[in-house]
Amino acid sequence: MKVHIDGIEVELPAGTSAIDAVFSAGGDVPYFCAHKYLSPVGACRMCLVESGSPRKNPDGSFVMEGEGDAATPKIFWFPKPMASCTMQATEGMHIRTAKTSEVVAKAQAGMMEFTLLNHPLDCPTCDKGGACELQDRAFEYGYGASRFGFDRRHADKHYPLSDFVILDQERCIHCKRCVRYFEEVPGQEVLDFIERGGHTFIDTQEGGLPTGFSGNITDICPVGALLDNVARFRGRNWEYDHTPTTCTLCPVGCSITVDARNGRLERIVAGENRDVNEAWICDAGRFGHVFASEERLTTPLIRDEDGQLVPATWDAAIDAMKRGFSGMRTADVALYLGADSTLEEGAALEALAAATGARSVDHSPRYEVSVTAPQATLTDVATADAVVVIGADLGEEAPVLELRILEMLRGGLIPPEFAHGTAIADLRLVERPARRPERLAVIGQESRLWAHAGHRVSANGRGALARLTHPDTDELRAVLALLEGAERPVIILGADVLNGASGSFSANLSDLAARTGAKVIAIPAAANSRGLGALNLVPRAGGLPLSRAQEAHAAFISRLDPGVRAAGFTVVHDTHLTPTARLADVVLPALTNYEKRGTVQNLEGRLLPLHPAAIRSGEAADLIRTLTALAEALGVKAPARGLRGAHALLADRVGLNLTDLPARGALHTFHQTFAAPAAPHTPKLWTERMHARRLTWVDRIEELVQGDWQLPVAPAAPPARAGGDD
Repeated sequence: MKVHIDGIEVELPAGTSAIDAVFSAGGDVPYFCAHKYLSPVGACRMCLVESGSPRKNPDGSFVMEGEGDAATPKIFWFPKPMASCTMQATEGMHIRTAKTSEVVAKAQAGMMEFTLLNHPLDCPTCDKGGACELQDRAFEYGYGASRFGFDRRHADKHYPLSDFVILDQERCIHCKRCVRYFEEVPGQEVLDFIERGGHTFIDTQEGGLPTGFSGNITDICPVGALLDNVARFRGRNWEYDHTPTTCTLCPVGCSITVDARNGRLERIVAGENRDVNEAWICDAGRFGHVFASEERLTTPLIRDEDGQLVPATWDAAIDAMKRGFSGMRTADVALYLGADSTLEEGAALEALAAATGARSVDHSPRYEVSVTAPQATLTDVATADAVVVIGADLGEEAPVLELRILEMLRGGLIPPEFAHGTAIADLRLVERPARRPERLAVIGQESRLWAHAGHRVSANGRGALARLTHPDTDELRAVLALLEGAERPVIILGADVLNGASGSFSANLSDLAARTGAKVIAIPAAANSRGLGALNLVPRAGGLPLSRAQEAHAAFISRLDPGVRAAGFTVVHDTHLTPTARLADVVLPALTNYEKRGTVQNLEGRLLPLHPAAIRSGEAADLIRTLTALAEALGVKAPARGLRGAHALLADRVGLNLTDLPARGALHTFHQTFAAPAAPHTPKLWTERMHARRLTWVDRIEELVQGDWQLPVAPAAPPARAGGDD
C-alpha cells in the first residue's frame, strides 16, 4: 500500500502502524509508551499526528476532488490529532507530523508540558541523565519553559520493588511499559497501577518482584523511575565505555552491552538480537556481574619455599613452570578448560595437545551424548504450534528460552522489521494476551514453566524420552498426540535427560523426531559446550577426564574449579583464587568473558561474537596467550600466539571463517562432534560470587583507596611550541 508522510510517498506492507510509516519515510515522532516487543496502547499521547484517508463511493470508486485529469481522491481528515502508535496506516492515507503541521506541534508541546507538570527536576542527579527519552523529547518537542509555579507532587523516591529494582515514584510518567512487560512477556501479573488521576502510582504485590526477568523493566523505562540497584549511582551514561558483546552465563547467548567506568564493570543492559533474545535478558545476566571487578587475580602467583602462593611476574611464573615440568614428558601434562571458553581458545588448546601428545584433554561441563536430530532455532520455538520440554529446568539452564516458549503460547507474533529496525508498534500485539497452554507439555521435575503448561507429567528425566516414544500412561499418550498433531513441533531436552544418556538415546530421539516431524534443541551444559564439542577436546584413549584430574601426573586447568589438584605439578589459570587455585603450584590470572575477543556457539548453533570491555584486569591474559607461556615452559612451539593464529587454526581444522561474523551471529553446523563419558552435571545459574556485597559508601570508598584506585584526570596539555601551531 502507498502512504503519504509529510508529502513523501512510501510503499509499506498492509497492517503497518502509522508510527512505523512515519519512521519508514525518514520522519520522526516522539513516543514514551510504545515499545518494539510490547502491545501499543497510546498511553502517553506524544505520538500525535494529523491523518486523513480517501473514501469510496457505494460503487467502490474513490470520492474525487478536482476535474478531469487533475482529479484526485479527496482526503477526509480526522478532526483531531490521532495517536500514531495505535492507528493502522491504510491505502492512500496522508499523515502530517510536527514537521509540517502547527496543530501537531502545539499538541505535542502541550502533552509534554502536561507530562512535566509533576516531574521532579532531578536531571543533575538522575542515573538516566544522558540516556533519558523524556530529556531528549522535552528538548526537541517541548516549549522550553514551564507556566506552572506551584509545588510539585511528592512521593517515595527510594521505593524498593525488589533487591535489584528501585522505584522513584516521583519520576514515573505512567507510560505503563513495565506493567505491560510483566503481563505480556514473562506472563506474571505482579505490577500494576494503583489509585487514579494525580495520585496514580505503580506498585507490586507483597514480597516484591519475582527474580527471573524483573530487571528488564529498568531498560524499557523511558525515564529514571525504575533503576538497576546494582549499578545505581555508579556513573552517568556518558561516563561509561559501552561495549556490545554476548552473555556467556548460559547457552542462549543473549546480546548485551557492558558498561564500564574507570576500569570497573558497573552495569549490564540488554542488547537487541531479534534471532536470539529479542530485547530481554535474565536477572543473572544483568545483575550477576560483580565478580568481574571484585577480588580479581591480577598477577601470577607461584608457591615459594614456605609453601605459600606469592605474587610474581610472568617470567618468574614461566621459570617456575619449567622447573615443575622438568624431567616430565609433555604428553603427561593434562589439559583442561572451561566450556565457556571461546572457539579460538579451544582451537589453540587442541593444537597444543596435538603438539605435546597429551591424551588427558577435556572441557567441562559437557554431556556425553551428541544429538543428530533436526536442529530447531529460537525463532522456531517462538513460532511453533507445540513444544515439549523434557527434563529441563529452564530457569537454571536457559532462562530466555523460557521467554521464547511463552511467546509461542501467546501466538508467536514476532514484530516485522523495517529499515529503521524492529516495528515500534506491532498492532497484532494486544494487552493481556490470551495464551494457549494446551500447546505446551512439560515432562520431568516441577519448575517455573509448569504454571504455564497444559500438559504436566512428573517423570524421571533419564527414562522420560524412552517412555514418550512408547507411552505407558494417558498423560504421555496425550503429549505424543500433541506432537503428532502439530505442524511445527519442537522438542527441548534438558540436563535431567541428557545426563548419562545411553548409546540408544540419539537413535530414540531421531526416531521420535522423524515420526512427529519435530525439531530439537538439546540444551548444552555450558555457554560454548556445543562449539567446543566440534573440536577434539575430550580424553583420548587412556586419557583422564576432568573428574579424574587428581590422578594426572601434571595438569593445566583453565577456569575450572574441580576442587582437586593433579598428583604432580599443577598450573591453574583463573580469574579468582578459587579452592582449586589455592592448591596449585602456579596460578596464572585469566580474563573474564566480558574482556575477551572471540566467538561462541549457542544452543541453536548460532556463532556469536565476543568483544572486550574496558575492565581493569592487571596482567591477566586470555587462554591463547596463556598457552603460549605454557608451551614455552614445556619446550614446544605454540601453535597460536593470538586471535589471528587461532582463526587460522579454525579455518584449517573445521573450515570456519570468523573474520566477517555479523553482530547478530550466523547459524553454523559442524559436520563432526566428539563425545566421551562425562560426569553428571547439575546446572546452576547463580553462583556465590555473582551476588553483590552490601557495602556502605564509607566501606566502598575505603576499598577503592586500598585498591590503589585513582581519580582519572585528563592529561596535561603539551607545552606550546615557539612560533605557534603552524
